[in-house]
This record gives sequence, C-alpha cells and structure tokens, in this order.
Amino acid sequence: MPQSEQIHQHSALRDIIRSRRSIRKFKQEPVPSAVILDMLETAKYAPNHRVTEPWRFIYVSSETGKANLINTFAAFSKKSKPDLTEEKLQNFKNTLGRVPGFLLVVFQEDENERARDDDFAATSSLIQNLQLLAWEKGIGMVWKSGKILYDKEVHQAFGLQDNERFAAIIQTGYPDEAPEVKERTPIRERFTDM
Repeated sequence: MPQSEQIHQHSALRDIIRSRRSIRKFKQEPVPSAVILDMLETAKYAPNHRVTEPWRFIYVSSETGKANLINTFAAFSKKSKPDLTEEKLQNFKNTLGRVPGFLLVVFQEDENERARDDDFAATSSLIQNLQLLAWEKGIGMVWKSGKILYDKEVHQAFGLQDNERFAAIIQTGYPDEAPEVKERTPIRERFTDM
C-alpha cells in the first residue's frame, strides 16, 4: 500500500475516534441483525491475551424481545429503588421503548482473577472497536453499565450461565440527534515522561 494511502487511512481513523459520541436519541428503525453481526466480525479482533474470546452477544430488537427487556429492566429498577414512583417507572419504560435495539454483551468470568481482568479488558476493547465501526456506518450507540449488570434475576431472564455476566448493555440505532463533541483535557496534563 502506498504511504499516502496509509496516511489517509490513519487520518480517517483519527477522525472517527475524535468524532464518535454517545447517542441517546434514535430514529425508530432498528439496525438489522446482519449489520450488527458484520461489525462484530471485525470488532472481535480486539487485543485478547491468550485469545480466549470470552464474549457472546444477545441482540434485542423485536417488539416481543424489547417488551421482555423493558419489563425485566423495570422490575430491576423497582426492586433496587423501592421508593420509585409509578410515574418515574413509566417514564423509564417509555425511555427504553424509544431505543430501537439493545446489544447485551456477555462475557465468561474466569475463576482466576488475572484471567478475569484480561477477559474483561478484551471485551471492553471489542466494545470500543464496535462503537467505532458503528460510527463509521452512521450507527449510534451508548454503552450502559451499572448495578443491573450484576443482578442474578436479570442474568436468568437472558439465560446467562453461572460463570457469565454482562460487560455492557449497548443501546443501538440510527441517530436522530447527535450532540456536539465535548472538549477533552489535553493529554499532556495527564502524561508523565520518565
């Protein structure tokens, strides 16, 4: 490959990394499963010590699947926040209902702590690869985390095994609105050269 093409490719990658943002407002059309699969086929080339490939994925975009997910997440919210009003619970459900697709990223938890850390890091790298690939295709995502990732009842609702847990819940769709890129701290302020 000629050097000028390599430089252009690096420049395009830099632009994608710098312009990518979390999307919270989507058009209602879900991203087809085939597109998600295609992006995951490339994203799987994330750094992965020992090439354990500890991940698997559950894509929820059908009306039935979304209804089950929303009810499961609402039950968790009610359980974890007993003083949650019906109005706030309904608002939460409505917000989830506006998301066209959810990609649940699952990974196996190794018994060995170091291996478990390596596998979580690899899965997180895959997620970032996925987000960059999605942004390149005009697809928006927001990576969600929190206590829900660890809840056993939520795990059971989605068929997770005892040695599995969620790494992320990624809301996915075509952006209806994209926020401005937020300024970042100059890296020199957080860089030590020894």
